[in-house]
Amino acid sequence: MNSITLNGVTPKYFTPKTIETATTIWNKNTEFTRGENYLIIAPSGSGKSTLATSMLGNHFQYEGTILYDELDLKKLSIEKIVGFRQSQIQLLFQDVRLINDLTIKENVLLRIFSKKNTDAIEKLQLYATKLGIVNLLDRKAKNCSYGERQRAAILRSLINPSNFLIYDECFSHLDFQNKKIAFDLISEVALQNNSSIIMFELNNFPFEHKFTTLNL
Repeated sequence: MNSITLNGVTPKYFTPKTIETATTIWNKNTEFTRGENYLIIAPSGSGKSTLATSMLGNHFQYEGTILYDELDLKKLSIEKIVGFRQSQIQLLFQDVRLINDLTIKENVLLRIFSKKNTDAIEKLQLYATKLGIVNLLDRKAKNCSYGERQRAAILRSLINPSNFLIYDECFSHLDFQNKKIAFDLISEVALQNNSSIIMFELNNFPFEHKFTTLNL
């Protein structure tokens, strides 16, 4: 998949606070291209989680169309959508969605769909070290702080990166230093894999970046 296109997309059952703003991407035509990075500034009430989950194919409660390349997401079978999630698109949900009774390592390795995971183990150690959670890999997720869980979820999103990596406020419980470390790692892995990053945030990043900035 090389592009995700929003054509006149608006939520069906609520009106986002920002929908009448001239700069919003609601009800416009917007294309996200593989290999390019995007920051979508989305204040509370703007519908960011609704749009993020729509782009993943979690629901179809919207007017307009979302295209994976030339394919209308609404017309795809559940099996086809699930197939896209293995290597084409993934979303790190705001609530991270780790399984509480699994260790951090076990949660991360759920993103590995191949029986051969030697490379994944190497990346797991490397990324965990960079994110400062290598000592947590054997700890159950329920015994980690929210910030630790958030870094673990970021690690999970990178262990088998997709063409499109969507993040819904993935830094909300991280301090400046950990936020910058995580941002740099995500950017590095995306560049290596020619992935596109789409980040939904309440505000702009507190550091310099070269992401294309859009408003929701």
